[in-house]
Amino acid sequence: MMSTPITQTSDRFYRAGGVKDRHTIYFALLAVLIILVSACGKKAPPIPSTYVAPPVVEGLQVVLENHIAKLKWPVPEWEGKNALADFYVYHSRIVLSDAGCENCPVRFKKAKDIRIESNKSWGSYEEPLEKGFRYFFKVSAVTDNGNEGEPSEIVTIDY
Repeated sequence: MMSTPITQTSDRFYRAGGVKDRHTIYFALLAVLIILVSACGKKAPPIPSTYVAPPVVEGLQVVLENHIAKLKWPVPEWEGKNALADFYVYHSRIVLSDAGCENCPVRFKKAKDIRIESNKSWGSYEEPLEKGFRYFFKVSAVTDNGNEGEPSEIVTIDY
């Protein structure tokens, strides 16, 4: 019976003490490939990205008008890599009878995300108030890629 040349070659390979299992050959090739791919070149510490924080909102004002706290602040000048996109307004309140603790921490919640309009030089926010509370407010600027700056000074109002 006549056999094909492929069979004769593989028979000789097996008889010469070669690998009889194809999976072993595939595994060896895969291991060599992984080693070659993982050796990508010079290893060095990562280079930190440069981060420039958005400016702090300065000049935050609060006025009480008809049971409503009206906040107003100037839009800060900014010439950073990313444009200013939003303001985050944070608020908190405590009962006036508990307001005697000067060093107690104030827990803020985000009250509003306000989009910055290109033609306005002032930001504003209004919140209705409930009697018997001290209200705290602060505002921070946010860039279009989501980096938030340090918050403004805290303003308070008793109602």
